[in-house]
Amino acid sequence: MKAIIKKEINQFFNNPYGFIVLTLFGVFANFLFVKDVFVLGVVSMKSFFQLVPWIFMIFVPALAMRSISEEKRLNTLEVLRTLPITETQIVIGKFAALIFASTIGLLLTVGLPISLNAISSSAGSLYLPEVAIGYLGVIFYVVMAISISLFFSGMTSNQVVAFLLSAVTLFLLNMAGSEFLGTVLPKVVQDILLVLSPLNQMMPFTNGVLDIRSIFYFVSVTAVFVFLSVVDLEKRS
Repeated sequence: MKAIIKKEINQFFNNPYGFIVLTLFGVFANFLFVKDVFVLGVVSMKSFFQLVPWIFMIFVPALAMRSISEEKRLNTLEVLRTLPITETQIVIGKFAALIFASTIGLLLTVGLPISLNAISSSAGSLYLPEVAIGYLGVIFYVVMAISISLFFSGMTSNQVVAFLLSAVTLFLLNMAGSEFLGTVLPKVVQDILLVLSPLNQMMPFTNGVLDIRSIFYFVSVTAVFVFLSVVDLEKRS
């Protein structure tokens, strides 16, 4: 499995595509947050934690769409199966490499709380433990998004189709907790959608609270889609 992780990371960073995706993510995330800070004049990272899942909704599928679909298109997946590794190890290896790449993208935003804390007055400085928990929530969201995107990457050999399926699925999940749906759907349905919404599950993290229910949600959804990716790969063997 270590060989799979190393192969994926090397392939990612030996290709300009990986640097372009990460650079664009860093530019968009930093610019959009800084713009809001100067408009609102509030020393807080909450708006960043509310914004960044929408950005990752696009960039995670962009990172993951090549993971398995490219192997299928180039017929190199069969070569991987001839190695002494299981389908589970293939999926976990690619999953771990995508987490590594996404973490690097997230590290490009760490300068935001550091700079914001430095320029703010002592009375209005950031509460850093709250920021750390907010970042933890973002990591949970990203890992879940990777598991979903990896699943759709394994469903097709077309990278564009994999990207669209992943992005649309994440968009629908994000929208499940939107106020707009609350105005057009019955309350019972709205309550169910709120439970399914990752944005709603991220709210405790955004407020600096570790909620075991939210952690269970992200871990469960991630585990389900990783399992489905393994099952799909085994069916095609």
